[in-house]
Amino acid sequence: KRVESDYTFVADSEKMKVEVSYTFDASELGGQNLVTFEELYDLKNPEEPVKVAEHKDIDDEGQTVLITERKISIHTTATDKNGKKEIEAGKDLTIVDTVTLEGLEIGTKYKLSGWQMIKEENAKLIIDGKEVTNDYEFTADKENMEVQIEFTFDGSTLGRKQLVTFEELYDITNLEEPKKVTEHKEINDEGQTVTIKEVPETPTPETPGTTTKTSNPPKTGDTANAILWIAILVLSAAGIIGVRIWNKKKQVKRLGIEEKKEEEE
Repeated sequence: KRVESDYTFVADSEKMKVEVSYTFDASELGGQNLVTFEELYDLKNPEEPVKVAEHKDIDDEGQTVLITERKISIHTTATDKNGKKEIEAGKDLTIVDTVTLEGLEIGTKYKLSGWQMIKEENAKLIIDGKEVTNDYEFTADKENMEVQIEFTFDGSTLGRKQLVTFEELYDITNLEEPKKVTEHKEINDEGQTVTIKEVPETPTPETPGTTTKTSNPPKTGDTANAILWIAILVLSAAGIIGVRIWNKKKQVKRLGIEEKKEEEE
């Protein structure tokens, strides 16, 4: 349909200023210059209006307006549920992406789509053969809004990895043809990044009353070696005792000889 409008009035002076308004969907007209054309009719005979003036100058700056592109900015911060940037690896790991949007059109329905990326690989995170994604739909009630989108997945094998959240925002006024209006995909953005920490190993506690073994028990074949060492120790001890007894007898004999000599003298 042609975008047009009429305004009917009765002149109460020779010079008058009136306003004519045009309301239409300009979402696809960003960057276009629109020029308003007018015709003025005398309606004394409504069945046969008479055109008395017109203004149709395509280059007239006074008749021209510029339709600017709506710029929606997006800022994001990814953390765990407690606002921390470091998360321990676990089976039910949750990343909360807080998204600040500026420049929304009030009353428009939007869909925020997000997914997880592995920073080191600059590739989508795949768990059990599926991408880790989530969507959040909302209707803008303000030009500037803050929304959250969560991602819950098995992160038990992701220790030492850094994950980055990517987002796209769609205008879903026409559900059959969603229109992407902004995105945030920066693999090096610290705000979009979380670090997955490895879970520290827990030492196994000792059972009370249990004796801690400090050496291995003898193996089969070690008995003969033990007997051999015992025999060596016994023989060594016997040799030492024998030497002592022999030295003792020798000392006694020497003392006896010395006493006999003294008696003879």
